[in-house]
Amino acid sequence: MGEEESVKVAVRMRLFNNREKTAGAHRVVRMAQEEKGSKTYIVNPETGKENCFAFDYSFQSHSETEQGIGEYATQDTVFNELGKPVLYNALEGRNVCLFAYGQTGAGKSFSMLGKADPPELQGIIPRSCLEIFRLRDEEKDDPCVAYKISIQVVEVYCEIINDLLEVRSKWPPNGHKPRLTKDGYVVDTVTRPCSCYIDIEKAFTIADKNRSVGSHALNPESSRAHTIYTINYMRQKKTSPDAKQAETISAKINLVDLAGSERSESAGTSGQMLKEGNAINLSLTALGSTIKALSEGKRPNFRDSKLTLLLQGSMTNGKVIMIAAVSPASICYDESMSTLRFAERIKMVKIKAKKNVTQDPVAEIKKEMEEMRKAMQDEINNLKLLADGKELPSSGASSELQKLLAEQEETERQLKEDFAKQLASFETGASTEASEQQARAAMDAEWVNELGAEMMKKAESIKEPHLRNLNEDGRLAETLFYSFKEGVTKIGRANKDNPADIEFNGMGITKNHATVNWDTSTNKVVLTNSENAPTTVNGKKITGDIELKHNARVWLGNNYAFRFVFPGFESVGEQLEQDPDYLFAEAEIANQVTGLPTALGHQLSEALKKVEQANIITSDLGKPVTFQPRIIKNRITHEDNVVVQALFPQGVLVWPWEKFNLRLMEMVKLWQLWQTANDRGETFVEPESEESPFEDSEPQLIGEADIWLQSLGNMIEHEADASLLAPIGDPEGRIQLEIKPLDSKGEEGPWDGDREDLDPFVDSPEELLNKDIQFIVRVKKIIFEVDLKEGGDCKYEQVWVRYKIDITDPTEEWSRTGECQESTFTPSYNWTKKHTQFADKEFLALLTTRRIIFQVWGKLRQQKQLGSSSPCRPKSAAKVSVDPKKRCMEDLGTCITLLKDGPPKLPDGWNLVAGYRQPNGEVTLARPN
Repeated sequence: MGEEESVKVAVRMRLFNNREKTAGAHRVVRMAQEEKGSKTYIVNPETGKENCFAFDYSFQSHSETEQGIGEYATQDTVFNELGKPVLYNALEGRNVCLFAYGQTGAGKSFSMLGKADPPELQGIIPRSCLEIFRLRDEEKDDPCVAYKISIQVVEVYCEIINDLLEVRSKWPPNGHKPRLTKDGYVVDTVTRPCSCYIDIEKAFTIADKNRSVGSHALNPESSRAHTIYTINYMRQKKTSPDAKQAETISAKINLVDLAGSERSESAGTSGQMLKEGNAINLSLTALGSTIKALSEGKRPNFRDSKLTLLLQGSMTNGKVIMIAAVSPASICYDESMSTLRFAERIKMVKIKAKKNVTQDPVAEIKKEMEEMRKAMQDEINNLKLLADGKELPSSGASSELQKLLAEQEETERQLKEDFAKQLASFETGASTEASEQQARAAMDAEWVNELGAEMMKKAESIKEPHLRNLNEDGRLAETLFYSFKEGVTKIGRANKDNPADIEFNGMGITKNHATVNWDTSTNKVVLTNSENAPTTVNGKKITGDIELKHNARVWLGNNYAFRFVFPGFESVGEQLEQDPDYLFAEAEIANQVTGLPTALGHQLSEALKKVEQANIITSDLGKPVTFQPRIIKNRITHEDNVVVQALFPQGVLVWPWEKFNLRLMEMVKLWQLWQTANDRGETFVEPESEESPFEDSEPQLIGEADIWLQSLGNMIEHEADASLLAPIGDPEGRIQLEIKPLDSKGEEGPWDGDREDLDPFVDSPEELLNKDIQFIVRVKKIIFEVDLKEGGDCKYEQVWVRYKIDITDPTEEWSRTGECQESTFTPSYNWTKKHTQFADKEFLALLTTRRIIFQVWGKLRQQKQLGSSSPCRPKSAAKVSVDPKKRCMEDLGTCITLLKDGPPKLPDGWNLVAGYRQPNGEVTLARPN
């Protein structure tokens, strides 16, 4: 076993991008090299507070001229510090895992892969691979030496493992299932043999095109899919050409492009509560837990996610290096802080790396087979034992135990097959160049058949006018090409009756969506849009015809973004400093649609696009929920935030942006399964899950009420009947509260008679300075607004209240009432909490200028069928309704009666609320006798 060492962590800061420049962002990150290690500093743009993080390396690639922000780092710098350890460890037979983490667009791919031309811009992986092939070529004439190099590429999206070197039509509906080997868990995916770096580069290109196709069709954000590139390296050296034994050095180089560190609002200020662990997604949460366990010397649960399962071998045996890419911009402060904190955690992990070097591989495999067989049998035996150590008779074995045993035995069978394949490989020797070339040719032919020969061309070789895909991930941008033929080119969904020349089957694409007419006599390209087919050109929605000129930005449907390229007629098009990218295309839509400040307009534009996508999905799947974006002001930071309203049959909820994105990921996954079933002519059956993304049983922020504290500054009691406002500003009802001062004995008033001397009243808050004061907060009851559209029923249940004395203090714990379990318009509590507070100057300022924000939380009540007390799914309930014409006539009749005769005389305790509220708070449409 090798020596234990910490994970090497490097941080790299990039240039400003166009969005950051347009937003007027300023730099908040700087770096400094130390005698040992480095420091990365980041300033909070709101408070001015500077945070410091210590890492092994800090690479400043933001500016070559700016002083005081760290020495400028080139691609050569990064390779010399990080790339060479990757290379040398692999050549010595150690597994290497290179993580790249950071916000989408922060520069992860540039450090790892760089650009193909010029050579000085190449990243760590190309340089390392080129060196491996150079060393191989030095020994190519030695008959005793054989090399075997291959590559695999998979992605983990929504806990589904997809093979990016396999054509999408062959993907299993639920992804690939990992299986156990002696080196950890792997998936049986396409392995492309490589004879030179061009083969590896081609694999990257195919994988990128595959990701681009999926991104276009379904719009899973590039930041939400983890990609793992695995380069398998093996070198065999015999003592003579005829020798049966050989020294074998093998290693795996794993390049892991992790999902982005997108911003996540806190539950208290965004107005929503997210489930624990949903900060980014399940895979990153599981990876964080794994890293934490490894850093504390504990045994992690790698089975928590598919990502950690696949990385188990790398994280427990090998050289691990992480590159954290950060933006220097003030508008990306939260994302950059998230990235730096994640990098700081991974720095604490220590791993022992062993060399994978054998002298007699055949004997080594047989030995490992026997060891694994014994280990597997031990595990099977352990599964048969109860916690108290007693043997469980087979007749009484639980179904769960039987399932585990079956899985374990299946794993053992797969291990035996894996060892047998390895044994056969070593006994027959390394594969020949001819067989590898044949395998590569077969893969290339399959891809040409899947995507078309046009798609496999290089961009500069295409001479016809064509579309190139745009993507927020720069690596996926302009990897797909769609050429127009002379005359008319038809664009649309799959259509047997009238097949499209360019077929897109993603959301928002219609049959016969559009046509493009290329008139070679006039050299004009005209796009004609069909009625009700969503199409945007240069930020404006179009109907009818529009001439496309070079560099035009074209959006088809919900997700398909392109740049139009017209070779030979570039001068006719819009003259820009550089070719427009995805951010440029999205920003001009934001300007047209929203007219808001750049950053907020961009976010709202993105929200409109994604909300439209969600509504397409709910329509296709027949779900009774719709969505619409809203802008709310954060009541703590006073920032404008985009949220999404979810309109359910039983009520309206407000989802923060990150929650909506998480739900949308799950919706997209189901929509993909639905579309696959449709394409095959099968009936779609929605998979069972704990909670559907189209439903919401999580606690929601119903509303907030403000109570000012000036009365407490004079130690006077304050009774409040405060308005309760929803996050979007709509009234939800009222909340009744008390804030009462206590005397020196901790007792309530009144203070009269012989207790008058205990009265805590003061003329001025200054009299309380540097004293302990005591007071109670009493939550009495809530009175919700009545909405007769809901049939007079309250839409909330399990309602509770929480607050902080100082909501800006992250260390203060929330004070919280119990839950009112029943669904009622008047949940009552009479809950009291005593507070003791030292009145320093900061607290006195709070008393005189601030307020307590009381938050009311609850769950949306399960909708019930009329005449039934059992909850049912919203879709079923939506079908049970009163005849709308009859309801309308009844409502109209009631209004006419009120206008004509005035309010009816009612029994004591009753109130007219556009319906009838009884003394106990219940509401009815029926008039009392």
